[in-house]
Amino acid sequence: MDSWLTASPFFTGTGFNATTGTYTVPVSGRYSIKAIINYRSTATITAQIGTGVNPAFTIQRISPNPTTLVTGLLPILDVNILLLLTLRVILGSGEVTLLADAELSAGDTLGLFYVSNGLTVGLNLGSGAPSGVIWSIHRIS
Repeated sequence: MDSWLTASPFFTGTGFNATTGTYTVPVSGRYSIKAIINYRSTATITAQIGTGVNPAFTIQRISPNPTTLVTGLLPILDVNILLLLTLRVILGSGEVTLLADAELSAGDTLGLFYVSNGLTVGLNLGSGAPSGVIWSIHRIS
């Protein structure tokens, strides 16, 4: 994403840097973290992916202690029909939803990332739906 929208109807709370897409935790506490990522492949999928290829989106604590807080795999069609047809491909378009609650400390920096895990198909993030990519973080206690 080049930049993020924070104007109405979106929340305008503190901590989010709309240019870098990072969130710095303003106050220690328990936070509810949510992301919805719509994607579309940039080309027709012409080859299947290997069994060890599992692309995903993650929300990670970048600093001070790098940690993956939540992971959501891209939808994969994995078919084996009577040993005649074996097919394993990502869906050409889809949506990945990430939800987590986490204890965070003031000053922790979080980011939303795409982890290709060997997938060589390009993805257009935020396409195909009016909501595009939505990422929200709210202190719950």
